[in-house]
Amino acid sequence: MRKKLINEKIYLLILLLPLSVACKKLVTIPPPKHSISTEQMFETDNQAEGALAGIYSVMINGASTTQTQSAALNSWSAGLVSLLGSLSGGDYYNANLSGDLDFYEHATNNLKIQGRARSDAMWTTAYSSIYGANSIVEGVAASTSSKLSAKARKELTAEAKLVRAMAYFYLVNFYGDVPLVLTVNFHETIAMEKTPAAKVYDQVISDLKDAWQNLRDDFSTGKGERVRPNKWAAAALLSRVYLYTKNYTGAYEMASEVIRQQQIFELETDLNKSFLATSKEAIWQLKQTTQNTRMGNATPYGMQTVTSSVRIANFRLTDQLLNTFEAGDKRRDNWVAQTNNSEAGQAPVISWFPAKYKLGNHNFTSTSPKEYFMVLRLAELFLVRAEAQAHGAGDGLSAAIDDLNVIRHRAGLEDLPESLSNDELFLAIEKERQLELFAEWGHRWFDLKRTGRATVVLPEIPMKAPWRGDFQLLYPIPDKEIQENGMLIQNPGYF
Repeated sequence: MRKKLINEKIYLLILLLPLSVACKKLVTIPPPKHSISTEQMFETDNQAEGALAGIYSVMINGASTTQTQSAALNSWSAGLVSLLGSLSGGDYYNANLSGDLDFYEHATNNLKIQGRARSDAMWTTAYSSIYGANSIVEGVAASTSSKLSAKARKELTAEAKLVRAMAYFYLVNFYGDVPLVLTVNFHETIAMEKTPAAKVYDQVISDLKDAWQNLRDDFSTGKGERVRPNKWAAAALLSRVYLYTKNYTGAYEMASEVIRQQQIFELETDLNKSFLATSKEAIWQLKQTTQNTRMGNATPYGMQTVTSSVRIANFRLTDQLLNTFEAGDKRRDNWVAQTNNSEAGQAPVISWFPAKYKLGNHNFTSTSPKEYFMVLRLAELFLVRAEAQAHGAGDGLSAAIDDLNVIRHRAGLEDLPESLSNDELFLAIEKERQLELFAEWGHRWFDLKRTGRATVVLPEIPMKAPWRGDFQLLYPIPDKEIQENGMLIQNPGYF
């Protein structure tokens, strides 16, 4: 048994090495000079499974578990998407403002090319995940081992494609056109041009359809925990992608597929349970390590956003968001907390921070995690379906209002009237998405961009005025990537 565990750790290490190195440059790294063969790495189901588990570990813990407490600052999937997207979209701002120029420029929508370590890290770590996913897809396909079962081949490939699709979804929404890398072959990726966003979306949809067809419909892969994506995660992400690409019928159908699984998913009536590891509305979560003594059982994102009632909050909710909540909204009561900053020796000044997660830098313990990092949850699907129906899919406007009212009921609010006009309905959808999904995975930022509302809404936030140009609706491609790959062109407006 000990020899088997050692061998599996070796396989995992060899897989993770190129993942961490890939951060140094898009995916133009040459193959390792000393490595085991694909046949060895993907010889058995357990070895191939270990390789995929390694990808998930890097996604939530970062490249080194000794620095997991800061993974949300440095890894797209551990919280960086949520941090930057929430700053850009006006959910919150960084407490020290110009003391952290990187965050400050996102909070004010005044990005520069140089010195953007955080947004650059989002690019490189997302491509690292893509590199890992491609290594699984190609490795499984190339393996001729009879010990690698047909079932494992199908499911591991489908899971890897889902990870790849998710990474590309965020790259496209932050950067626009990006290189579409579908191989680990150094000679094919060394100098890739941008791929039009529409073509990247085509690949995302293709990957998610494969995942939808070939993944399990239960959580047995994660041993009952919702930490490995199944076909419902594929359906949920596909419904979102269809919404973004204006395939409203597809968005309606995929969202309905998940919503109908009432024996598996349901909205938590107690909002304080929504982000627990045991949440019934969780579709997919990432499970962090507990081996970092400076973080314990908190999530990397919670470490950056959650604090006590007397400590300084790193990220403070904007008045624009806080003033949008209606009186009696349980989301305001349960998902927002306050601090008076008094521990820092300042005159007490109340500020508000996101508290969907309850464990942070002040109260983590060494016990098993009670919270995992939420990737996909059921509430979003009601909002996706509502918007799709408002655009004419499914049962139309009345049914769209019904879906919004499901979310409002859970928040303790009264029903929206059936008499809403089209314009009023779309504003109601925008508002419910803002309040339900704030500080999560850049939803507000993406929503404002895709609906054309960014330049109307964001300049109303004082620190974002005056609006500096629509070019900032896309982030700049990391300058180092431009310098090292002559085929890459910087996004317009950045000099």
